[in-house]
Amino acid sequence: MGPWPPDEEQEYPEPQDEGQSPLPVAFVSTQQSIPLQVDEVADERTPEGMVCMGTFFNERLIARSIISPEALAEIEHQDVFAVPVRLGLAAVENEPGLQCRLYALLPATQFLEKEDEPEEPWLASVPRFEDVTKQEEKAEEEAIVPLLLGHIVRFQRDRRHPDNLAAEAADILRAILSEERPLTDVIDKILEEL
Repeated sequence: MGPWPPDEEQEYPEPQDEGQSPLPVAFVSTQQSIPLQVDEVADERTPEGMVCMGTFFNERLIARSIISPEALAEIEHQDVFAVPVRLGLAAVENEPGLQCRLYALLPATQFLEKEDEPEEPWLASVPRFEDVTKQEEKAEEEAIVPLLLGHIVRFQRDRRHPDNLAAEAADILRAILSEERPLTDVIDKILEEL
């Protein structure tokens, strides 16, 4: 079965300034991990000193994000996308319709420092504290690190679920993963209209 449907459809309040009412935020994610690749892509709108990181699913560009060359180098050095990851999408109703952010939901354990101490042979017979606590932690949900992959806008006129923010967010995530239409054409059209 594919990475759909999302298993999380929750609304979270966005941080607000005093005197403002909070905007509802919907967050949806894929149930299963999906294989992604990232690479630097050419984009004439990229500011000097930055790079445009493209995210690909099934060899199809699904998101672009402007980041520093050092950040892209670190993503490549950490080999962040060596294994499939879950995708998450946060959506808020804001002009010109729906403003969304697409995230890769990376396991926090991927970023922990590895111990450099050599393993002593006699330690094999002694249970390590870390091993015991790891077994306990497996019962808990693993912590994640969200990595922003790009911004998505759905115009008000294009909404399919105007009265249900979570359903709209789920529909957008489904469209991102769908192979029915070339997403880069849609992205470029949206950027031209903004």
